[in-house]
Amino acid sequence: MYRSVFTDDALKDVKKLPKNVRNALKKEFEKKIHINPFSCSEELSGILGHYRSFHYGDYRVVYRVFEDIRAVSVVGLGKKNKDHRTDLYKRLEDLSKRGRLAEAVLETYRSISPDKS
Repeated sequence: MYRSVFTDDALKDVKKLPKNVRNALKKEFEKKIHINPFSCSEELSGILGHYRSFHYGDYRVVYRVFEDIRAVSVVGLGKKNKDHRTDLYKRLEDLSKRGRLAEAVLETYRSISPDKS
């Protein structure tokens, strides 16, 4: 089993979701992402090449998998739109270019890593 941790930005995204969507996504995490985060998602490319995208209904969840500690670091959630270049991807690409996405992921990794040295 994998566990998930959320960056501060991802937690803000979660809080914006309708309660029924939050509850449904929680169940999907338990059934799919926590079991095998690779088989239920697709690998992103370009500057977000280390991340994966899980689709649920009208929403996308973007995360990075850490196999060594069996965890996923959720970096963002957002609603899909007609154009595959969603606001979520644009926001994450901008954070990545500024180094802020890597910082947030590293912080979540450190918070769950058994070796916190």
